[in-house]
Amino acid sequence: MDDGMIRAEAVWPECELYIDALLAEDQEKRDERFLAHLKEIEAVVLRLLETEETLFDVRMRKKGICLAGTGSLTGKKFVDVIRQGCDDRCRFLPFVNDNPYVQAHHAAVEDLSLEDIDDYGPYEQVEKLNAAVTMIRGVLQSKAMREYLTKLDKAKQKRRQSAQTIINALRDKHARVEVLRLDLNYRKGKYVDLDDFAGALSDVKRDWARFRHDLVNGLYKPGVLGYMAKLEYGLLSGFHFHVVVICNGSKHWHDIQRAQMLGEHWKHHVVTPGEGRYYNCNRHKDDYRYLGIGTLDYYDHAKYSALVNLVVEYMIKTDFIMAAEAPGERVWFRSAHKPLKVAERRGRPRKFIHHDV
Repeated sequence: MDDGMIRAEAVWPECELYIDALLAEDQEKRDERFLAHLKEIEAVVLRLLETEETLFDVRMRKKGICLAGTGSLTGKKFVDVIRQGCDDRCRFLPFVNDNPYVQAHHAAVEDLSLEDIDDYGPYEQVEKLNAAVTMIRGVLQSKAMREYLTKLDKAKQKRRQSAQTIINALRDKHARVEVLRLDLNYRKGKYVDLDDFAGALSDVKRDWARFRHDLVNGLYKPGVLGYMAKLEYGLLSGFHFHVVVICNGSKHWHDIQRAQMLGEHWKHHVVTPGEGRYYNCNRHKDDYRYLGIGTLDYYDHAKYSALVNLVVEYMIKTDFIMAAEAPGERVWFRSAHKPLKVAERRGRPRKFIHHDV
């Protein structure tokens, strides 16, 4: 074999790695666009529900040309979303339509053949677009749907109240705390496109039970005062936990290292080797405009406000997939040290009391 062939073979693995990196980057951007598309659908549909007016009509332009039009920004955004079209995954990826707002949009677009909206004349466009808006409003304002969404909102409010109770109690009791924020998840694709959602969920909750046991029993002696965790399911990420752990700030530990210890424990000691992943939010504190994690002193009103109004609000948001695929399952976990109220045993150590919602 000549030197030229040897050099070519030596370079080829680097080319493969470069191509793989490009493909991975392209897929990541495509995934981001897909999720942004679904969020935009939900936002537009929510805005459609804020008004009862007829949004579309036929308008006369110069030279007698008729065009479908709207004076509503919401109407314009609705048409934009329709014209953008859907990612193929809207049709074949499981659980996409567990979001009732997305489902209502998809049903209207399909039933009225709105994918080809520009192939119709102005009068037919107006008729179809107004019919789609009426259909979406009818589905989401029905009695059954209102009751369903109210039930989910009440569960969210209950999570908010329980989180605020823990935070306020620990703030009153401790002059300084360390707030750790991390996401516990799995390798990409592990729990996507599931055949047995219930079986996979059972495995995931066993992982959480194992992690929680280690956490409250003094994992790496982190001085844990309390925690909050929310189990969610992402269309492209599968099952994952958003976790906040509140530690005693007087022990002079570093929040970044503490969070890393917990993440590494999840990755190497709780989840099957090679299957676990985690994200340490404390390592990226500089990325947050309003900081509600890290060291919080009693008088850090801004930080406590960010913890309650940003960190907690993000955690407690409604997960439509879990609500639809596993109704009644516990998805919110929280716990805090609480002194036992036993008069004759005043010196008894605090017990870790669990509260699952």
